Amino acid sequence: MKSEKRRLTWLILLLGGICFTLSSGRWNAPIMAWIWPFCMLYFSRNTKGPLGWSVPLALLCILSAVKWGGAAGGVMLENILTGAALGFLTAVALIVDRVLYDRVGGFKATFIYPLVFVVIEFVMQLTPSATLGPISATQTGNDPMVQIASVFGSYGITFLVVWFSSVLMFVIDVQSRDSRQAMRGGAVFLMVFLVLLFYGETRLALSDVGAKNVKLAMTTGPYLGDFTADYEYIDNLPVEDNIRSMLQSIDTAVAGRADILLFCEEAFCVSDFDEDAMLTEASRAAREKNIFILLPLEVEDTDDSRGGKTENVEYLFDNHGEQIWKYYKSHLTNFVETQTVVKGEPVIPQATVTLPNSANVKIASVICMDSDFPTFIRDKMDNDVDLLLIPTWDWAEIRAYHTKWVELRAAENGVCLARSCMDGVSTATDPYGRVIMLSDTAGAGFENVIFAEIPARDVFALYKYIGPVMDWCYVAGLAALIVIGLVKNKQKKTAS
Repeated sequence: MKSEKRRLTWLILLLGGICFTLSSGRWNAPIMAWIWPFCMLYFSRNTKGPLGWSVPLALLCILSAVKWGGAAGGVMLENILTGAALGFLTAVALIVDRVLYDRVGGFKATFIYPLVFVVIEFVMQLTPSATLGPISATQTGNDPMVQIASVFGSYGITFLVVWFSSVLMFVIDVQSRDSRQAMRGGAVFLMVFLVLLFYGETRLALSDVGAKNVKLAMTTGPYLGDFTADYEYIDNLPVEDNIRSMLQSIDTAVAGRADILLFCEEAFCVSDFDEDAMLTEASRAAREKNIFILLPLEVEDTDDSRGGKTENVEYLFDNHGEQIWKYYKSHLTNFVETQTVVKGEPVIPQATVTLPNSANVKIASVICMDSDFPTFIRDKMDNDVDLLLIPTWDWAEIRAYHTKWVELRAAENGVCLARSCMDGVSTATDPYGRVIMLSDTAGAGFENVIFAEIPARDVFALYKYIGPVMDWCYVAGLAALIVIGLVKNKQKKTAS
């Protein structure tokens, strides 16, 4: 009997490893995110001694390195270390659960496992590394569930998914001793789950984004040639070719009656001597063609005035040719940019403008990895922003995950979102996080202009207002459970 149970435990661990690999990272089957946390927890709870935590730890580190291989965008060693670190952080939840679960006891102990996941995600986005691979990102596409983020943030989705595993283990553990308690525990989760889905369905059913439509054009820059392992271009185009490519895309956008043309991150690579020529032509075209242009550039430091560092910068021109803002990327991509790119100030440019279609819209913008930080977006962006523009550059190993993760910013902040992406997935959403347009730019080629009509209007999202308190409530909840566990453990020792 014991051998059969041991065999079942290892089989469940194997299933968990498979589901973990297929959840987030390069591959994502949303249902897998509901399965693997339970499998790992089942093994941890039913395996005594060091094997109960060391085996899942080793497995998660190895599989994380596999599914996140290439995510760091640098050399192989950096990717292996990044994946292993993510696996370690995931295993921390199991270790904390092993230490605290029996000490805390009762149904409240089911909150330990999900709260550790949430707190780790929250703390990570307070660091330069951001939150890589959050469970919440696996559930985008399930529009009613995405609405949870409008109240509890993306962390609320992570909590719900992982709490399911913890409650299921609770039911299994206490079923033989107290079936009523097991049923009550399961019923509590089911009630919360249904209430949240009802909220999501109701919010969507009552959604009203109005008729203030904005037509967006999104595109990449020209083909720049292959690039080296250090992501330095082998071929940089002459400024004349960059201008030709830019004007060609502008003409296509104008022919499609776009109000705004959004280029991808670092759409054009120019020297600091040629930057003014690009800006002059962009300003002239915006004025003559009656279109807003968001122009991201990579500006090389040819005169060593910035210590050899390049600028990852964007300019917004209105339809009168006036420059609305100049913005430097403020969250640099680890390994790829941190040592070679100028770091911008942690601000979000935003302005209320009148578009060519006469719509008054408040727009804001960040660049690529800036959008991976929920707190940064929520705290630095005004609550009444209608449209968030995000020029981006992804690569094969992160393209699917990155798109899904960023889409949650829409629901969290009640803002429409447009993301023009090089070598990835360009997308546009409404303020409820529902996808309006999705295009695989990796397969579409360069200078391919795509269009989307967006109901550019912000909607009320409670998380915009209570987010700072809500985020720290997760931390406080875990801290309270730790204190309860320590107190009960001390009382137990005193009694014995």
